Amino acid sequence: MSWLHWLVDSQHILGFVGAQALVAVTNVLLLRRMGRFPPAARGPKVSVLVPARDEEDNIGPCIRSLLAQDYGDIEVLVLDDGSKDRTPAVLAELKADRLRVLPGRPLPDGWNGKAWACRQLADAARGELLLFTDADTVFHQETVRLAVDAMETTRADLLTAITANRIPSLGEQVTVPLVTWSILSLLPLVVARLLPRSAIFTVANGKLLLFRRDVYEATGGHGAVRDHAAEDIALAKAVRRMGYRWCLLDATRLVSARMYRGLREAVAGFSKNLFALFDYRVLVALFVWLWLLTITWHPIVSVATAVVSGRMMPFAPIATIVLAAGIWLLASLRFGLSWHLFLLGPAVITVSAFVGLRAMVLALVGRSRWKGRTLVYRRARLL
Repeated sequence: MSWLHWLVDSQHILGFVGAQALVAVTNVLLLRRMGRFPPAARGPKVSVLVPARDEEDNIGPCIRSLLAQDYGDIEVLVLDDGSKDRTPAVLAELKADRLRVLPGRPLPDGWNGKAWACRQLADAARGELLLFTDADTVFHQETVRLAVDAMETTRADLLTAITANRIPSLGEQVTVPLVTWSILSLLPLVVARLLPRSAIFTVANGKLLLFRRDVYEATGGHGAVRDHAAEDIALAKAVRRMGYRWCLLDATRLVSARMYRGLREAVAGFSKNLFALFDYRVLVALFVWLWLLTITWHPIVSVATAVVSGRMMPFAPIATIVLAAGIWLLASLRFGLSWHLFLLGPAVITVSAFVGLRAMVLALVGRSRWKGRTLVYRRARLL
């Protein structure tokens, strides 16, 4: 049997999806919710750092939620990164002792815009803890306090979390859920904890990255990932490789965001960083996307063929479909998505594979853009 036949064998696909289901169930049991840690004995100063470029629809709710935090020693810094919309005007209307608004400096060669904005924010921050977030994110008033509690209890050097996604449109529903699904079913937390210096099973979420300042600087900060489109994950990997503590929590009840508005914006947004998730390895990215398409559609086609031909229904493809739907349903229920999204699982994989391949092509030809800027990418490799 050739390697291709081995890959498309129904039993092998069932085995892989069964392993995914086991990982998903294990992760649900291991992933702790933020807010279930004892109060911290000390409260170090926290600098909340928000890069903003053309965020007039988002920046107001984000900053107001941060200014309402019940944590005592906190400052909120926003960097206006050359916005051409009403972002500066919205920020000018927000007055608070805790808030500082910084003008962004010109983008240097070799830097992506977000990394440069975050580096400027870190340089201006006064806190012992640095909390990076995005301008489209809204926080419950207890979030910062509970994040500090979790960081002190776990002794983490970098604390990050899965956050809730608001996805009202169909275009967002067939793109955004891939993020939580992949973390739940493809990231075995038990293995990540057993291999504390391994960066293989490391994820991060730029909407909540809480660093100890000395650890952030030891990794090189955003300067070390200036040309990486998935800078949050690249930083988290650097933290783990250097032997510092990384902690992933569930903050879906405390933090939410609407990442994109509609299918077109979602495709453009994910096209800027999906190739970076594979560290710019062409064959790895190709294999993963084609494999996900195979394990999604091979069972469906097998069952459909049996129905049309009147043959006996095959067990392995049916079991695979049921397990796959169960994983999507578990992800939806755990992370606050609508339960019916499990019906869209095949569509999410298909659209995401298209976007992932598009992201790779755009990066290879140097045409990936976001918010009016051409992105800088690291040199691609075959493996």
